[in-house]
Amino acid sequence: MGLRGKLAAEIEIKSSAEAYFKRLKDELHHLPDAASGVHGVEVHEGDFKTHGSVKSWTYTLDGRTEIFKERFEIDERDMTVSMVAVDGHILQRYKSYKVIYKVIPKTGTEPAAVRVTLDYEKHKEIDADPHKEMEFMISMMKDIDKHLLGQ
Repeated sequence: MGLRGKLAAEIEIKSSAEAYFKRLKDELHHLPDAASGVHGVEVHEGDFKTHGSVKSWTYTLDGRTEIFKERFEIDERDMTVSMVAVDGHILQRYKSYKVIYKVIPKTGTEPAAVRVTLDYEKHKEIDADPHKEMEFMISMMKDIDKHLLGQ
């Protein structure tokens, strides 16, 4: 086992892939209203929806309030939004950390889905893989879907 790792999960969504992707790329500042455990967001550079913008998120993970400062990346063609850690608690646990959300449109009988991938590098071999963080991301993805359906 090396220091670099990748975890991935995929969930089926009931909202449309287009609405879900729009929420991720343009309206993520509404996340504290939709997702339990996310308390707030602050823009440091750019805005909420521009590629390269830098934001800090306040959230609770495992009973602790944490900060995740990220650089926002958007790939419209691939319906992908990425958040690259630039500061915060996560970089105390990992040398590098990137969250990738890919929205997958419905095809035929296959429902729409969202795939989240955590691409990370640990400081030391004995450091834990980010399973708790992945559980948090999955919960957040489900909360976004429920929030979109309730509008």
